[in-house]
Amino acid sequence: MSAGRTIGFAVLGLLLGAIAGGILGLLGGLGFTELAGTSGFEGYSGFVVAYWILGGIILGLIAGLIAGLRLSRR
Repeated sequence: MSAGRTIGFAVLGLLLGAIAGGILGLLGGLGFTELAGTSGFEGYSGFVVAYWILGGIILGLIAGLIAGLRLSRR
C-alpha cells in the first residue's frame, strides 16, 4: 500500500463527499423550508438553505474522507 494511493483516495473521497453532501444539503434545505413554511422576508429562507448546504458539505467531507481511506486499504 503506497502513500500516494492513500492520499489519492483520500482527496477523491473529500471531493466527491463534499459534492454529494452539498447536493443533499440543498435538497434537505429546500424541503425544510417548504415543510416549516419559513418566510422569504429579507432572504431568510435562503440563509436557512445555505446553512443546510454548509452542514451537508461538512458531513460529506468527513464521510468521504473515511470512505476514501477505507477503500485505499483494500
